[in-house]
Amino acid sequence: MKNNNTLPSQVKVRDSNMELLRIVAMLLVMVVHANFRALPVPGMAWLHAHPSSGFLMFMTEGFSIVAVDLFVLLSGWYGIKPRLNRFAELVFQVLFFGLVAIAGCAIFVPADLRPTSSVFSRLFLLGDFDYWFVKAYIAMYLFAPALNTFVEHATRRQFATVLLSFLAFQCIYGWLWEGTKWFVAGYSAISFMWLYLLARYVRLHPVKWLWQRSKWFDLAVYLGCVAFFTIAMFAIKWQGGRGGFLYFYNCPIVIVSALHLLLFFSKISLRSRLINWVAVSAFAIYLTHSSSFIGKYYDVYLLQWFTQCSRADFIGRAVLLIVGVFIASILLDKLRLLLWRPLNDLLFKR
Repeated sequence: MKNNNTLPSQVKVRDSNMELLRIVAMLLVMVVHANFRALPVPGMAWLHAHPSSGFLMFMTEGFSIVAVDLFVLLSGWYGIKPRLNRFAELVFQVLFFGLVAIAGCAIFVPADLRPTSSVFSRLFLLGDFDYWFVKAYIAMYLFAPALNTFVEHATRRQFATVLLSFLAFQCIYGWLWEGTKWFVAGYSAISFMWLYLLARYVRLHPVKWLWQRSKWFDLAVYLGCVAFFTIAMFAIKWQGGRGGFLYFYNCPIVIVSALHLLLFFSKISLRSRLINWVAVSAFAIYLTHSSSFIGKYYDVYLLQWFTQCSRADFIGRAVLLIVGVFIASILLDKLRLLLWRPLNDLLFKR
């Protein structure tokens, strides 16, 4: 049975409220990487010695763990319309930042380019975790036509059945027991596809009592999830437990938190050329600070400051680093756009 719902067309004028969310998502990516990627997760002994610092770290993780899911949900909110020139631009952007990173290493730390055989591998993302997000996103992008066809033709009940069935499968084998390595913890294209479909469903089939509430309800749900993460992880680690599964991208609470933050921003009315100008280059922030060539220095400096500085000094330095990387990434991407435009005209506008 065919669904009579029609997909909203891709808006030509960007919604600044959702573009602001895109920027926020990338800032949160930097924050989540500055926390439990660069720094060790507090153990029981450390937490008993520094309870306030540990609590602050868990709260920071609670706020920022939604970042990856947010970025994917945004793609699903509007729907991906795959085009060859857009795909080529994404590849060009990844290669551009890879070459910039290589140039930086060649000037400042040439030893990091040895062995030379690894340069090719890292530039083209052949390693397991070389820009894992890029590879998962590209796979989702390539499957977007099939996903969109399903969205167009599935009944509401069929759509909901697929979402709930896969959620149950993912919770069992990719979250609680980690029994399926190809999508454990949400680091996979298939988890991204599910998030994409979830966002399409929420936008096309709004549930009045849940997804059509006030934006303040959505914000309250997000903040409630942050409070849960903070208190639960503090309590688990205080007793010497593990608890890392709460920070998986496919954790249902992370998904709920990200979804309601998305809904909160969707209900804000905002128009800003500056926000739209920055948001166009937001993905560059990830490409800069997570580069396999130079990304480790982001972590190294943060860990060094964390172990050697006072808490206030560390927070100040971390904020300055995040702001500096943010600005540098946006400006570098504007250069990339200048280089891409004539290439785009040459290759796709004959």
